[in-house]
Amino acid sequence: MDRLTSMAVFAKVVEANSFSAAARTLGISQATASKHVQMLEAWLGVRLLNRTTRRIGMTAIGESFHAQCTRILDDIDEARNASKNQTNLRGPLRIAAPVCFGSTKLGPILRGFAQMHAAITLEVFLSDRAVDPLEEGFDVAIQLGTDQGPGLAVRRLAALPSVLCAAPAYLAGRHAPAAPEALEHHVCLLDRQLFPRGWRFVGSSGDSAPPLSYQVAANNALLLREAAADGAGVLLAPEFCVQAYLAEGRLVRLLPDWSAPPLELSAAFPAARQLSAKTREIVAYLADHAATA
Repeated sequence: MDRLTSMAVFAKVVEANSFSAAARTLGISQATASKHVQMLEAWLGVRLLNRTTRRIGMTAIGESFHAQCTRILDDIDEARNASKNQTNLRGPLRIAAPVCFGSTKLGPILRGFAQMHAAITLEVFLSDRAVDPLEEGFDVAIQLGTDQGPGLAVRRLAALPSVLCAAPAYLAGRHAPAAPEALEHHVCLLDRQLFPRGWRFVGSSGDSAPPLSYQVAANNALLLREAAADGAGVLLAPEFCVQAYLAEGRLVRLLPDWSAPPLELSAAFPAARQLSAKTREIVAYLADHAATA
């Protein structure tokens, strides 16, 4: 008998705690189910199950073998699903993303994905709070950072540079900072979500984490971008969030010889053994396109 089939029967017997129930689920006779387990035991040279008239139970070796069987069968299912024609993917795909990234960069990425998979319906939720895909029913949560909660896997998508900038109106009559330490004497706009520990810069002379004097602190990059564009202060923000404003001259780059550590953009999703083909496909697509969007 095929050993993989026997392993699948054994796993189903353990799951159902019954030969008869497992046989009904698999569409085979109880005698055939019993034969599969007996063949496994003969092949291994050990007893996997203790059988009585009322119940069955795994031996110690049976417990160890069952855990390995489950992993092997799951890996086979995962490989089979990955090899299926991805054009057959269909149904809703729920995605959560930070507001600024979702507003400025995610649209073109999802449009390209939707053109490849016309039978998938994309449902997008934008929020700057931490989203748990398992608890809140999302297939993927795009996030800034690489936090990984229980039952989740995280895949890095891109390293995103940050830019220190201010509006010409703010700089009028002020000396632009020549070094990070000079920021102590400027009004700063702080993003508590992205930079909870303050600002840090790296230059040819080393690292600098200057004390900051702020007037506005928020957890939303778009709000802070608009405040900066109105001349409210100096802002450290992801480059993708302020890129258009820099190009238009509404904001100007400061401290060009210094750089802030890049932000890590990642995707959090259910761990591999619970992963749907749709989720696997969108995560791979995000990894291929997020850095160049």
